[in-house]
Amino acid sequence: MRSSTALGWAAAFLAPAAISSLDALSNPPSYQLAGFLYLLAVSLAAYLGGFAAGLVATVLATLGLDFFFTPPRYDFIPANGDQGAGVALFFVVAILIAQLFERRRQVQRQAEAASARANRLQAVTARLAEAVTPQQVLDAIVTEGVEAAEARAGAIGLLTSDGETIEIVAQRGYERNILVGWEAFPLAGDTPMAKAIRDDTPFFFRSSAERDAAFPNLTRPDVPSHAVAILPLVVEGRAIGGIAFTFPTEVEFDAERRALKATLAQQAAQAIDRVRLYVAERALRQRMTFLADASELLGSSLDYESTLAQLARLAVPEMATWCSIDMVGPDGSIERLAVAHEDPDRVAWAETLGTDYPPDPDQPMGVPNVIRTMTAEFVPDITDDLLVEGVQGDERLLEIVRELGLRSAITVPLIARGRALGALSLIRDETAPRYTELDLDLASELARRAASAVDNAILYREAERRGDASRALAHVDDGVVLLDEEGAVVSVNPAAERILSVDSAAVVGETALGSIRGWSEIEDNARPSQGEARGPVTLPLVQSDGAERWVSVSGVDFGDGVVYALRDVTAERLLERTRSDFVATASHELRTPLSAVLGAVKTLRREDVAFDAEQREMLMSMIESEAERLAGIVGQILLTGQLDAGRLPLEHERFDPVELTKSVVDSAELHLPSGIELRVEADENVPAVSGDPNQLRQVLSNLVDNAIKYSPQGGDVELRLNRNGQFARIEVADCGLGIPHDEHERIFEKFYRLDPALTRGVNGTGLGLYISKELVERMNGRISVDSELGRGSTFVVEVPLAV
Repeated sequence: MRSSTALGWAAAFLAPAAISSLDALSNPPSYQLAGFLYLLAVSLAAYLGGFAAGLVATVLATLGLDFFFTPPRYDFIPANGDQGAGVALFFVVAILIAQLFERRRQVQRQAEAASARANRLQAVTARLAEAVTPQQVLDAIVTEGVEAAEARAGAIGLLTSDGETIEIVAQRGYERNILVGWEAFPLAGDTPMAKAIRDDTPFFFRSSAERDAAFPNLTRPDVPSHAVAILPLVVEGRAIGGIAFTFPTEVEFDAERRALKATLAQQAAQAIDRVRLYVAERALRQRMTFLADASELLGSSLDYESTLAQLARLAVPEMATWCSIDMVGPDGSIERLAVAHEDPDRVAWAETLGTDYPPDPDQPMGVPNVIRTMTAEFVPDITDDLLVEGVQGDERLLEIVRELGLRSAITVPLIARGRALGALSLIRDETAPRYTELDLDLASELARRAASAVDNAILYREAERRGDASRALAHVDDGVVLLDEEGAVVSVNPAAERILSVDSAAVVGETALGSIRGWSEIEDNARPSQGEARGPVTLPLVQSDGAERWVSVSGVDFGDGVVYALRDVTAERLLERTRSDFVATASHELRTPLSAVLGAVKTLRREDVAFDAEQREMLMSMIESEAERLAGIVGQILLTGQLDAGRLPLEHERFDPVELTKSVVDSAELHLPSGIELRVEADENVPAVSGDPNQLRQVLSNLVDNAIKYSPQGGDVELRLNRNGQFARIEVADCGLGIPHDEHERIFEKFYRLDPALTRGVNGTGLGLYISKELVERMNGRISVDSELGRGSTFVVEVPLAV
């Protein structure tokens, strides 16, 4: 562009001069031909250099035409009025030509700028689509995103899990000292990003003066004036963070620039939320796998010292950089049973350090405190002040722990039958992420299983020493069956009676094969060789009532007979299968809209096909529709997590249920399939109710959507409102497929789907009715269903009346 402008200015001076030099020819061009050539010179100058160069060329060409080629020649005064009018007309035409080419240059520059913005936005979209980890998403946003926004620098801040702090998780283009002290700051603070997130409002400051006027505490007179844009990152109406762009100079943010920044922020928020869901789902699978491995390990031996040492090694590096297990000795002292680290030299060093610094049972924090209080300690951030407090003035120990670079820690007690057996400690250094509440839950579950295994082993040892196995084993949760050398039943503890559905009085003295249903399966798969142990083996046992129960069985031959340890794992297996079905369903439900969006995007990016406006709008509508569907699935999963964690705040306010029901119907009618008709029938003067209107709207929307989905042949969906004592009763009735009577209660279970194989073409995650039931009950309401297969369904929601 600069070289083209220079050529334009050269043409502005040289071209008119070259044409004027034609006057020296023996046969100079005529007045008309000279005027045409001058116009060409003006056109060339304006085309290459813009209006200013065209204007200069116009002036020189007009003077040249008047002086060299207009009679009388070599005189600026025309011979008559017509000739003067001709020169004036030439000047006007030349000016118009210069303006015409200037407009053409402006249009070309705008088109090039729009194309560049589109290409940059496309690059951001491509990078975000490829990202599968949080860091990849952040890298894409702060590299491609900053360039697409035409900014000098950019930063992303995300809300922490407690929703009170903003952490800067990625930045590009800022000098290192600029962000010192701003790695994390409160959401309630008076800063542009905090206010943008709180108010869900973007800020576009054209200059430093505008920003300083709004936020005087951020004034920096030593920095040249520049523009700043700060936008919230919002997903489904929920703010998850903010993004900031800093520009090298002052910028006027027109509507197009603001829309581009808003689009970048929306893409960033959706990508971050999508990856969070992916990471959470993957972490859930990893946690379940880890717990399964740990359970198998804990059930593999009654030698709990060896088993816990293996458990500590299993936790590294899956759950921790360091893992240690401490047990309470017979005299009440605390003894280090195991310590694990990836580096064997570090393990040896830690064992020596434990000898030099034995634990003080009265220590106010750490393992002694956890064992003494039987309460877990969760330290997501290990600060230097915490280290100073923990070493209690020992400077050498303080230097050691500082060198370790500890970042986060969890210590949970091993509790069985109301007493602390020990403690499990997990520590991460600066190379690993901080622990979260989910990690604390996982550690607590692991400690519970470990404590149960230790307790079982201890009781078993006591029973062996005292020769009174039946008395000791009566207190354990696992079933124990003792057989003599002939296979006759010697002892059956209460847990085994429950698991095997037998009465000990009826089977003791009888052979296990002849008196216990399904024992042949146990003998075939879990009977140990002489003097050896076998298992654990998980088997299905059919009960006398025909029900199937899954049992984990281990057998130990002790010479005089065989002892079998039984654990009922039916619930765990059912939960695992249900979760597996949910993961498969959720993966399918997420993949379908993602595939549609990807297909539409790839179609739009094809260069060999020209799309008209209608085709492009059709593809964009498809992308929007599938994106909304994807957001709905993600919203259900996140809402379920909030409900399970007890972190969903509910408002209790007075509102009109009739108006709310009508608004739900109005929303549903916007995308109502053909053949379905929605109607609202309300008694007169239905009283106001007390509850959370937004959550009740969610419940009714779920029920209406289900009524529509499960009415594939069409029909009426009626919403009826009336008063029922101290409750407002809302019925959602359809004429659809109906629900079998024996599944009326199960449909409200988490992950349960009426048609998991999709034989009737009805998809879903199995969370909608579970969410509805949880929300209604938390508003002190009730929900039920009345349905027959093939005759439709009526769901009834009752909400307390306002006082």
